[in-house]
Amino acid sequence: MPQPRRSPSKPASPGTSKLDLRGYQEYILRRIKENRDKNILIELDCGLGKRVLTYKLVSELFPETRFILTVNSTSSLQETAQYLEKEYGGVSGLGAMTQRVQGRQRRWMLEKSRVVLCTARVLTNILKRGEFTPQQFDALVINEVDTILRRVGRQNVLVQPWSYLLEFFKDRWIIGMSGTLRDDHVVLDNAQLQIREELKTLSQFIPRAEVISMDELSGSDVEDYIEPTVINVVAVQDNLIKAISLVLDALIKSTRDEIYQIVREERDIESDALPESVRLLHLVLDELPISEELAQRYSGLLMIRKYLYGMAVSSFRRFLHHPALAPQIDVERIQSEWPKVTPKALKVCQLVNMSGKTVIISSYLHVVSEVNRLLSRAGVQSFTLTGRTRDKQAVLAEFKAAQPPAAIILSPVGERDLDLPETDLLIICDVVNTTKTIYQKMKRSRGGQVIFLAYSETSEEEKVNRLIDNIMQRYPWSTRLGNKEN
Repeated sequence: MPQPRRSPSKPASPGTSKLDLRGYQEYILRRIKENRDKNILIELDCGLGKRVLTYKLVSELFPETRFILTVNSTSSLQETAQYLEKEYGGVSGLGAMTQRVQGRQRRWMLEKSRVVLCTARVLTNILKRGEFTPQQFDALVINEVDTILRRVGRQNVLVQPWSYLLEFFKDRWIIGMSGTLRDDHVVLDNAQLQIREELKTLSQFIPRAEVISMDELSGSDVEDYIEPTVINVVAVQDNLIKAISLVLDALIKSTRDEIYQIVREERDIESDALPESVRLLHLVLDELPISEELAQRYSGLLMIRKYLYGMAVSSFRRFLHHPALAPQIDVERIQSEWPKVTPKALKVCQLVNMSGKTVIISSYLHVVSEVNRLLSRAGVQSFTLTGRTRDKQAVLAEFKAAQPPAAIILSPVGERDLDLPETDLLIICDVVNTTKTIYQKMKRSRGGQVIFLAYSETSEEEKVNRLIDNIMQRYPWSTRLGNKEN
């Protein structure tokens, strides 16, 4: 069972003027300096100091160079600006281009600031108004560069507005940073499916790029600053949910076989040319020569199964009457025996009471509310963080100050841009099919114990184990396997 974890290594405290670099950070900065004539793509895992690199890059390594720094969101812009302004003496000539900076103030900032921090969308709006030219700046630094790629794309695989921005800055120095550059994405070209490695696609759009990866840093002191994440799967028993999942699995398989048969006959495509994974087939449905009814039936069945595994049981009850599912089950009997409390929520409460500080992640607000209610009734200090939370920092401060056992329950919106290294246990209640997304959820706690919940003897359990296998292969430096518990 989860044990209290050791405190992770901390950087220097805010406001200090001296920054002692770690060995791997010095190595990366040296590589950047040596390759000033090339674009750079840097893979540096969560918590290893991408902001430190940015600070050293713009303030000390190239103090005369004019930089544009892009981030993904307004909240990330505010956090990055605060860091660059207050840590280690600050960055001279920094201008944060928020939405509130308009007119003369914006033109003044573009003219006078040596380092401009902004979101990609705001930067694009400025460029389209002709408020500056690429020659005014020497370099573009892209934070979370992996997110400029679409997970599924046709001719244009770049997320807007990056087609425009990369063309605009094609003759400037480009540095891209990301926590991971080892996922894949789907490209449809003339209705032909390709699965590409994102690094290869990034290298296509950011040419002449020198790549610095986590593999290259292996064996350096980077290992001293990574606390491994120990992964466990806890199986949740419920016979009714198991029975319904088996019915849905059969319906999904028969529908998928029907789709494959039609596609093979229409296009004379070999079976092995079609996507085997459920996720990939779902992504390319609109491109296949099948009826809208068949595509909707398949998507609907996948969605119902996802709801079965992730939703609160009170919310799922209505799906028992779904026209595809209802004829296959005894609705009246199942409704009479249906659980009153979500089995996963009960399991979460058991685990929280056996741990210290716990983070719980669920995709569904009703589950967030149910877990919070159950924990409060059990006398556990419990906090929630969702898209409806007004004061995110106040809630986080309360959780950090709470005496264990204590828990914070996060929705996908609530978990964005969060680092919670003071936690002993992180529980993931439901999963998506994207390995990188699950890995990023795991890393919210920067190591320690992670538990995946999965309904026993169902396709969810198989899916979780498959995702964990992918995570172990792609991120071996920071993951360890624990034991499966029932």
